[in-house]
Amino acid sequence: MRALVVAVAVAVALAAAGAAAEPVQIRDGALRLNGNLEVPAGKVLADGLAIVLHGTQSHHRQETIAALQKDLKARGIATLAITFSLGIDDREGPRTCDVPHAYTLADLGRELDLWQAWAAAQGVRAADLIGFSRGGAQLAELMQEARGARRVVLLAPAFLPAADLTTNYRKAFGKELAPALDAARAAPQQMRRVDFLLCREADVTGMAFLDAYREMPASSAATIAQPTLVVIAANDEVVPDLALLLPAKVSRVVIDGSDHFFRDLNGEDAADAIAAFLRAP
Repeated sequence: MRALVVAVAVAVALAAAGAAAEPVQIRDGALRLNGNLEVPAGKVLADGLAIVLHGTQSHHRQETIAALQKDLKARGIATLAITFSLGIDDREGPRTCDVPHAYTLADLGRELDLWQAWAAAQGVRAADLIGFSRGGAQLAELMQEARGARRVVLLAPAFLPAADLTTNYRKAFGKELAPALDAARAAPQQMRRVDFLLCREADVTGMAFLDAYREMPASSAATIAQPTLVVIAANDEVVPDLALLLPAKVSRVVIDGSDHFFRDLNGEDAADAIAAFLRAP
């Protein structure tokens, strides 16, 4: 593991004393990685911490993530929402489309490991992990490896069968996914201009394209070693069949009336369920 460099030490000291939101920055080689730390008054990080992962090409200030941090803080849960670099130094907002895309799940896993090492350096024995949307599906995949955590929460994880990936690509870009996948397999190291995730005509390596459009099966939720909870939005328009996709053995809670983004009172209901799960003996 690369050396961990904490660039905003003052944020840790203030947050441990119960201050408001504080930025935290660490390094992965030349890349600066950003996060937002929320610690309830009277709590210190050694009392426990949940690391929160964002959705597709998003960031730690996205509305659902910010609301979740606020709601969990009100329930006595400290959180660190992180922004994966996705190949961009000091990234804070949505991932721009005009910078080449050459990242894979392995890169996200390395950055998550660095954040967990940062948490351990602050006295956190084992952080909880929360992944939202695509971040939830990615977290389930990452947890298939020997990766430390206390508990895992998948918030509306975007598990999509291969057929849905094909349908969604066609709807988004008006073309078929298969030819792009074939071209990526033929030249995984080559950068090509192609429609990709939320971007039209982006420069993407074949490897990054294949990684983005490989199926992340819901079955992976059942093989996470740590206690795991899946939070389902009853009216999820992104993963409408999530409850059916999940293996029966997976623990779950359904938030009635919620769409994929858990807005307003639905977000508070989700926070209630998550806080209760994280506090359980």
